Amino acid sequence: MVVDNRAVDIVGLKARHPLGDAVEAAGVVLRGKGRVRQGVCPFHEESEGSFTVYADTEKFWCFGCEAGGDVLDFVGRMEGLTLPETIRRLDDGSAAVVSTANRPSPARPTASATLPPRDPALLTAAARFYGGQLRRSGVARDYLASRGIGLDAAIRLGLGFAPGHGLRERLQASGFTGQVLRDSGLFLEGGRERFAGTITVPDVASGRARWLTGRAVQPNARPRFQALPGPKPVLGQARLGPAASCVIVAEGVFDWLSLTAWGYPAVAALGTQGMDKVASALRGCPRVFLAFDNDDVGHKAAEALKQLLGNRAAVVNLPEGIADVSELATRPNGQPLFRRLLARAARCAR
Repeated sequence: MVVDNRAVDIVGLKARHPLGDAVEAAGVVLRGKGRVRQGVCPFHEESEGSFTVYADTEKFWCFGCEAGGDVLDFVGRMEGLTLPETIRRLDDGSAAVVSTANRPSPARPTASATLPPRDPALLTAAARFYGGQLRRSGVARDYLASRGIGLDAAIRLGLGFAPGHGLRERLQASGFTGQVLRDSGLFLEGGRERFAGTITVPDVASGRARWLTGRAVQPNARPRFQALPGPKPVLGQARLGPAASCVIVAEGVFDWLSLTAWGYPAVAALGTQGMDKVASALRGCPRVFLAFDNDDVGHKAAEALKQLLGNRAAVVNLPEGIADVSELATRPNGQPLFRRLLARAARCAR
């Protein structure tokens, strides 16, 4: 690219300014040390940490406001610069970004204070619409089957598929209109459906959907995951009942789906942050098994939660080469193997 009548090596420029360094220099605290790191988005009001940095692609994406791009996009957006101005800023040898860590800033309201309350009736109607679409979509059913989730389990868990059209009309026909739809979180700017192209997973309490997340069916779709903005639940907690004798805590949505499809009482932490919230949600359960992802971040999260839960907790160690429970579910012997791993964890905890 030519800037100021001179050629600029954009690839080399990006290599000299890793995205993670630029993000942290801007005052965003990134959690984790692996391929995926997360923090609170600097571009919109939130408290959950939807801002995600991918080390392998040097790209960022916010699941809350849908901001995304590379280090040039990040710096330009943070400082209100044009692309040539951003290139000059990075190419002149100065710091990647003028740090905002020490700048005084007004207090930011929490997500719960800025977002309107969710309407369970509306979310339940949306989940039912998506459930009907799943029955009609061979592509969605095939995707679930490839992940070890059969149609019977999908129906039992309230899973759905969002084709990207038809939801607004269905909700309007059910009496949901105007500001209620705008506040629902189901639609993005311009009216596009948030969960278009995803398998939808509701968090259900007393038969009503209280929250929704989605996972893209197409492997090249970005973002791969979507969720309603605002605080995340401990997914599946309401399904346990008041007197669960044991529960398995998984890290991700499809880990939880696999365990629940196998018939285990399970919840999903939905990441590796907020283990205190997970511990609080499980305070009445006498036995907790931790089946987090088989990587450094997952191991550390499991250890942190184990420390909070004390002797009630035991770690389920996945075999080498198996990334997570959802991958295990795709193996022919996945379910019996997990049963043995669970029994081993129980013996070691005695």
